[in-house]
Amino acid sequence: MSVSYSGEEKAIIFADGLDELNYKQKKCFLASVKDGGENAQKYADILIKTLGVGVYNKLRDKFYDGEYRQRTLAKLERGGVTCVTLKSALYPEELKNIPVPPLVLYARGNVGLLGDKKFAVVGSRKSLPQTLESCREICRSLSERVTVVTGVADGADSAAIKGALPSGKIIAVLPGGHNSGCAAHAALLAKVEQSGLSISEFPPRFKAQRYTFILRNRIIAGLTLGTLVVSAAAKSGALSTASYAADYGRDVFAFPYSLGVASGEGCNALIKKGAYLCENALDILSQFGLELPVEHLPELGGEEQEVLGFLRGSGEAHVAEIAAAVGKTLREAGAICSMLEIKGLIIRTGGNRYAAV
Repeated sequence: MSVSYSGEEKAIIFADGLDELNYKQKKCFLASVKDGGENAQKYADILIKTLGVGVYNKLRDKFYDGEYRQRTLAKLERGGVTCVTLKSALYPEELKNIPVPPLVLYARGNVGLLGDKKFAVVGSRKSLPQTLESCREICRSLSERVTVVTGVADGADSAAIKGALPSGKIIAVLPGGHNSGCAAHAALLAKVEQSGLSISEFPPRFKAQRYTFILRNRIIAGLTLGTLVVSAAAKSGALSTASYAADYGRDVFAFPYSLGVASGEGCNALIKKGAYLCENALDILSQFGLELPVEHLPELGGEEQEVLGFLRGSGEAHVAEIAAAVGKTLREAGAICSMLEIKGLIIRTGGNRYAAV
């Protein structure tokens, strides 16, 4: 099905396809060709000074060339790629607010997911098996309330996709164009595009390069409410996503690790710097005032339900107050609180005091 774009959207798409220009030059070029735009000649002169008048005129001719325009739109349609430009109603507000938002998001799949609440889950290619299982489970739970955003690499990215895929609430961000063969897991990506969404800031045949992975990470962080790092060595690409998230004022979460686990050194460092320690989906959702659907809450015994109900009513209480309220000894109340803490339903606030999540 053919996608209808406004004239302004088409101008952005055609300018973004000019490979000879970098990001800033493309924005300058758009200003120089804007009909009736103020200072259009000023922006043209800036590009002419940088590129030379011959190159600028050649690019301008290409931009207006009917064959180039028709060919560009036809390739996108054949590839099943939809363009969401900075001027599109579907372009996410979160992404508009980062310093260098992509001019175009090339998308394949359910573009409506761009309007959802979104949360990023990233990590290392080399992750422990139990970490990958925890990642899958957390993403399964998260996808009940938010759309999970991740990359397309081995390890944590693939685990995040597999966890969220059954719900269809998954966005995979590519480091290259859709038709460039950049995804190591083509079959998994095809499943994402069937029920979720894949996006890239690069035209379909643009091949991923080393620097584009870092550029991709800023999009993962920029799209989302926050970022969970499930695994990261001391020097890991996943840490760049966390860094972008922090720079954008978004929350950062990390799995905690025991001493000596190399794939967790970066996570522990993030926690030391102020990232939220995360052990389950509730640790994340509660930070944004969200809850899991009732059917996904951990099963509770009668005593656990009683303690949890008391804490939800009181807000925060000492274990002695809890014991008195539910008719248990201090030891019994402490054991119940420990189980509720493990299940992610309450937190220890210090000094043997607890609060419901």
